Amino acid sequence: MDVKSAFLNGPLEEEVYVLQPPGFEIQSEKDKVYKLDKALCGLKQAPRAWNRMIDEFLQREGFVKCTVEFGVY
Repeated sequence: MDVKSAFLNGPLEEEVYVLQPPGFEIQSEKDKVYKLDKALCGLKQAPRAWNRMIDEFLQREGFVKCTVEFGVY
C-alpha cells in the first residue's frame, strides 16, 4: 500500500455524500451529489477509517496491540 494514499483505502462506517467536484459536474444534474464508498483526502473520517482497517489487518496477522501506546504492536 502506498503510504501517500493510505487514508484513501479505509472504508467508511457511515454514509457520506459530497457535492459534485469542479470539472466533474454533470450539467443536466447539478443538484445531485455523490455517495462515497471510501474516504477522500481531507475528509475528517479518513484517518479513523484507515486506522480501523490497518488495526484489523495487523491483529488478524497475529500482531498484539500495546495496551499503553495504541499505535504500537
